[in-house]
Amino acid sequence: MDRTESSYENPEFYYAELDELYIDEDEVDISSDFEARATLVKLRRLEKDLLKLKRKISTDMRTIRNMFLDESIIEEPKILGLFSVKKKLTPTQKRKKLLLEREKALKPYKEIIEFIEEYIEQIEDLRKYIKNESLETFAPSEYTRVTKK
Repeated sequence: MDRTESSYENPEFYYAELDELYIDEDEVDISSDFEARATLVKLRRLEKDLLKLKRKISTDMRTIRNMFLDESIIEEPKILGLFSVKKKLTPTQKRKKLLLEREKALKPYKEIIEFIEEYIEQIEDLRKYIKNESLETFAPSEYTRVTKK
């Protein structure tokens, strides 16, 4: 399956997705044991959605990297002089230009992934806080069970 340039999403699309997934302080209620457990369920679902979004972004980054394997995406150099002589790029210059262009294209996606990873860390910290400080009973439910990796 050959993917074209239009087969991946724009970084603004992912920022909009993140805005929808953002959880407000009003939604985090730990006033009772029931509310704390409900909040844990919300946090678990949010983390799963963030991981799915991260996978989509990684797939798009892979598509972009594959696009830059082809040297034909480098723009033709400008015509120099009166006799329309084109300046030829050496293989090393082509490779450097490809790498620079690829990194420039991937930078917004890397920033989004870093933001998602920080957000997941905050969710994990909040989940630990709720488990340690807010739950009245220590009997684990299927949503609060800690799995060891």
